[in-house]
Amino acid sequence: MSSVLAFVLVLGALIFVHELGHFLVAKLFRIKILKFSLGFGPKLVGRRWGETEYLISLLPLGGYVKMLGEDPEDEVKEEEEERAFWSQPPSRRGAIVSAGPVANLLFASLLFAFIFAIGVPQLAPTIGEVADGFPAKEAGIRPG
Repeated sequence: MSSVLAFVLVLGALIFVHELGHFLVAKLFRIKILKFSLGFGPKLVGRRWGETEYLISLLPLGGYVKMLGEDPEDEVKEEEEERAFWSQPPSRRGAIVSAGPVANLLFASLLFAFIFAIGVPQLAPTIGEVADGFPAKEAGIRPG
């Protein structure tokens, strides 16, 4: 059970970083964010801050950032059109879409740098027992 929980927590962290990348770049370009969700399916917990609804949903196998005008078929009010995803130039849309994977790469780089900086414990090779009648005993090798 603990390995399942560890898997869900690690996956949740990766999903959060990925979606946060999309979210931050979209906010930078003043795109209206309707929802920021960790997980899919029915909402477990949610809260609205400003114009965005933040959710934790039942199935922790993904997440999403829903932006105004993300679907070209969506109806967008004329006064909000400049804040819609599809009204942005291709360079901005590309930056928003690629921000998730870039955030994951940066997160992995920082994590590896942190692990490299603090180190990983090394087990010293020790001899527990030297059996009688074997070459190790005859060579004078002792436990320790």
